[in-house]
Amino acid sequence: MRGYLKIILVVILTVIIACEEEQETVPSALPLEAEDTVFVSIPGGVFVNSGGETVEIQPFQLQKSEVNNRLYRYLADQSGLPHPADPGFPGMDEYFYEFPDYPVVNISPGKAEAASSFIGARLPTRNEWEYAASLGLTGDIEKQYPWGDLSPAEVPGVPANYMALDNWEQRDLDGFIYTAPCGSYPLSNAGLADMAGNSAEMVLCATDTTIHLMGGSWAQVEEAMTLGFTRQMGSGDISWYTGFRMAK
Repeated sequence: MRGYLKIILVVILTVIIACEEEQETVPSALPLEAEDTVFVSIPGGVFVNSGGETVEIQPFQLQKSEVNNRLYRYLADQSGLPHPADPGFPGMDEYFYEFPDYPVVNISPGKAEAASSFIGARLPTRNEWEYAASLGLTGDIEKQYPWGDLSPAEVPGVPANYMALDNWEQRDLDGFIYTAPCGSYPLSNAGLADMAGNSAEMVLCATDTTIHLMGGSWAQVEEAMTLGFTRQMGSGDISWYTGFRMAK
C-alpha cells in the first residue's frame, strides 16, 4: 500500500512540474508613448464615396496611426481581454510582446470594439474612413490611393507597406517582409499614417453589421490599397494581416 501511494505521489509531482514548465513568462507591459493615442480632427463635409453615393460626414476624430501592440496590450489588460495569438512571422517571435511599435494583428472586430470602448472610442464607419483617406483628392476616388492615382511603383520611394510589385517573393522591396512599425511611411493629406498598406483596417458598415477591411495590407497586392477595395470579415474572425485604428 505504501509503495502504491509513493507511485501516486511521484505521478502527481511529475504533472505539477510539467505544468509549471509549460507556463510561459509574459513580459511586463511597456508604458504608453504619447504618439500611441494621438487623434487627428477630421472636419465634416460632403463627399462622393467609392460607391458613387453623396454622403455627409459629421466632424470626428480618427487615430493618427493604427493601434500598435503596446497600445492594445494596455487596452486589453485594462478591459480584461485576452492577448492575441502570435501571427507566426518568421524572425519575429513573440510578435505581440517584442514588437511594441508594430500594428496589432489577429484581433477580431468584437475584441477591437471592446478594446476601443475602454477609452471612449470606436471603430470608424466605412464612409468616415473613405472620407478621411480621400481628403485632398479630386474626382472618382474608387481607384485612387490616399496619395492620388499614381501607382506605388511610380512614386519616388515606396509610399506604403504592401506586396511590392504584387509578387509574394519580392514583397520586402518596400523594406519589410511582414508588418512595419506604425508611421513608417509619409502621412496622408489629412495627417494620417498607414491609411494604405501595413495592416488592413476594420470599419463598420453604416447600414448593417457588416465588417469591412479597408486600405490593404503588407500581404496584399497594389489594388487592395485603393480606396474602393474592400473585403468582409465576421465579428469573431482574425487574420495575420488585419488590425484597426480607432475613431471618436
